[in-house]
Amino acid sequence: MIREHRNNVWVVRTGYCGQQETTCLERGFISFDPNLHVMDLFGNELMDMKQRPQSYKRYLHFGDKYRDFDQKFRKEFEDAIKDIDYSADRPEMMKKMQRLNGKLKKFDEEVKQFDATMRKFDEFERKEQMKKALLTRLSSPPMAMLDTWAKDMMHFVTDIKTYDIVLLPIMCEKRVAVGRVREPYQYREGKGILSHSRRVDWHDTRVPFENMFFGFDDILKSESLITLLEGDDREFGLGIVVDNTF
Repeated sequence: MIREHRNNVWVVRTGYCGQQETTCLERGFISFDPNLHVMDLFGNELMDMKQRPQSYKRYLHFGDKYRDFDQKFRKEFEDAIKDIDYSADRPEMMKKMQRLNGKLKKFDEEVKQFDATMRKFDEFERKEQMKKALLTRLSSPPMAMLDTWAKDMMHFVTDIKTYDIVLLPIMCEKRVAVGRVREPYQYREGKGILSHSRRVDWHDTRVPFENMFFGFDDILKSESLITLLEGDDREFGLGIVVDNTF
């Protein structure tokens, strides 16, 4: 239940990047990036891309190219040394060897160029694969995911009030920062992490995860990035705050 007397306590996860948490603390605000949710849609696709060699097509075609050259070169080499009189000085033999050596060098240059081209091809193919997955998933995201996004956006834009308490998990430190909201929601286009934000006065206290209330770990694992605390959990959050320190 959202209370109207400005004593709500919220756990707000600013994302998966420690730098974003640090920036919030240093610059005195809390942010919310709906785009962070998008990654959750692509678990299977991302795992497939991770497990599949990034140079799959490059090595596949390179193997064909190498085998083709190897067969031709072996035949030329066999023809070049056929019926050679090794006891005599044969200038024509030296010429044949030099010509074959030139072919090896030329093939080496071709392979380098081929490798660079196939790298670009593999990169292009992976990008197209991800674009296709984006179009497919975003045109019809799971209803449960839409519900979570809508709820989180509603909380951040309208439900969090000035003077509410915010608990910000700092994942890299395994500590929780405590702050009080000072301004309404603001949207500033093109400001990156600052695009969706609220001004916050941060308390000096950093509470270790292990000292938080029972069930806090479940909140960190939740699909929702914004959680309203109720009952004893809310009282715990309020108990951290000392009014005259804000």
